[in-house]
Amino acid sequence: MIGQVDDKSFVKSFEKIFSDKVILLEQAAGLVSKWQEEVYNAAWYPFKFVGTGDGMKAFYEIVDDEDEKLKNLSEEFGEDVKNSVKIALKELNEFNPSGRYAVPTLWNFAHGREATLKEGIKWMINE
Repeated sequence: MIGQVDDKSFVKSFEKIFSDKVILLEQAAGLVSKWQEEVYNAAWYPFKFVGTGDGMKAFYEIVDDEDEKLKNLSEEFGEDVKNSVKIALKELNEFNPSGRYAVPTLWNFAHGREATLKEGIKWMINE
């Protein structure tokens, strides 16, 4: 799902804190859920506009690393966790900026990007 926070970095971060696997997974799941709600919250807009440099005629949006919530997340749980949230925000802003909710898409996991129609058809034929 485009715009969903990846839980792997959260689990990895909590492995340093908790030795009990059950507690680790519960705590990580709770934090992932909290941050997924933050990502879906349209009132939180941690983006900034950056110009291309050519007389600042063209602008594009990037996730603002100086956002207070993201800075606190990074300080408490590390860069990998912050990057998981940033990726979800970036995907939502790119694929569904008006709705701020996750959308299904065909994904090429080998290349870490959205799959092309040709790749999807090839996969279906092989299955």
